[in-house]
Amino acid sequence: MPKIDWKRLTRRAREHFYDRLRTREITEDDMAKLMDWISTNPEVPEGPWCKAFGTFKLVGHGATPGTLLTKDQPCFGEKI
Repeated sequence: MPKIDWKRLTRRAREHFYDRLRTREITEDDMAKLMDWISTNPEVPEGPWCKAFGTFKLVGHGATPGTLLTKDQPCFGEKI
């Protein structure tokens, strides 16, 4: 199973995440949950996946995170 390499995200991908962080109503507590999860260097499925953090969801495909959704937006792929 792949692992996300956050250090290898493209500049465009980082800007996209920063934009989503600004426009989504993400709590500080849920952001801390994301940071804690990242620090564990988690494995993710090879295909599409989704991980909920309370006020938002992180979705991706394999080792590549895709975007942040609001808690009410549906996501697809394996829920982790």
